[in-house]
Amino acid sequence: MPDTSTFPPLSRRSLLRAMIGGAALSAPAFSALAQGETSTAEVEGRGIASRERTRFGTGPIGIGLFVPPTNGIYRRTTHALVDGVRAAHVRDGAGITVEVVEIDVDLIALRGLYDELQQRGFSMVIGPLTRDAVALIADSGAPPLFTLALNQVEGGTLAPNMLALGLSIESEARQAASIAYDETALVVPRPRAALVHDDSSLGARSASAFAERWRNRGGDVYDPIEVVNASAARVRAQLAPLRADVWFVAGRPVLAQAVRVALGARTPIYGTSRLNSGAVLTGDAAASPYAVRSPELDGVRLIDLPWRVQPDAPAVMAYPRPAEMNLELQKLYALGIDAFRVARLLVDRAPAIDLDGVTGRLRLSADGTTLEREGVLAEYRDGVLVPITPS
Repeated sequence: MPDTSTFPPLSRRSLLRAMIGGAALSAPAFSALAQGETSTAEVEGRGIASRERTRFGTGPIGIGLFVPPTNGIYRRTTHALVDGVRAAHVRDGAGITVEVVEIDVDLIALRGLYDELQQRGFSMVIGPLTRDAVALIADSGAPPLFTLALNQVEGGTLAPNMLALGLSIESEARQAASIAYDETALVVPRPRAALVHDDSSLGARSASAFAERWRNRGGDVYDPIEVVNASAARVRAQLAPLRADVWFVAGRPVLAQAVRVALGARTPIYGTSRLNSGAVLTGDAAASPYAVRSPELDGVRLIDLPWRVQPDAPAVMAYPRPAEMNLELQKLYALGIDAFRVARLLVDRAPAIDLDGVTGRLRLSADGTTLEREGVLAEYRDGVLVPITPS
């Protein structure tokens, strides 16, 4: 396999050119100070990385795929991601060998893996997947091989020689805020938004991201309201004092249903992919066209992956759809597909990254460190999710 310390630049961003070019040669060694304390229970839950590796493809270009251990809590997640990478490789993997490497969140072990792959002439690494593993690498200086991380770190700042591709719930919330503001501001000079979230960290994070974008666009926003008991009566009592033009629900479909019942069917409600109940076109002509219906959510809008709400899109139809995967695993499968497609662009010296992906439209950020993802806007109509174009 070729040495890729002079990995080809992308002309779109000079910063990315520096990252992919000579940064790996001049990068400092990983710092032991980046290693955080981890409890025994956390380690046991994550599992222990196996030394056995799966390989597919026979090409001279080597890509390492860093995944969580398959004997821990991320077992199904890992399998879904690898299956997605493999599906994209079958279609676009000529000349590339992928080696699946299970990793522990351990700085010394990670440094050893990078050194080994570099010595064997690998071109780049896809992964890690978990936020803590990405943070460990990002906080330790530029990795020896260019790394397409599959998660983002707090603050969004990565080390040189890294690029992030992920399924950030915050990016979906920000996109929802922009769309909702643009539509509401046409009739209300300074629209006000209300935020309702569940008691999860995902809920709080997405509500905060929506509020930040909404304020930046020029709107007003109430303080977020946390709902623990999603009964319509309880929600109605909590929301009664608010007079909002737009409502953002950061939680599961049951929470959006409670808000809709409490406020009425004509209330503008937006959310993220967490509001997907599975009420989408199945694509199976022999079966009923819809596996699930959710008429109680009619009118609710959300941002989601094309893979989950637009099965007839050309980019989505190009890949097999495993029937046994639930909604969350489908997201990881789709992420694997797009991760390999981006890696293919990188090794092929693409002049830019602007990809019609199965996770959304992917474009390189202004600072050259993140692939910005634009999802699909969908609305519940007659009990099913229908992709729509913002007005």
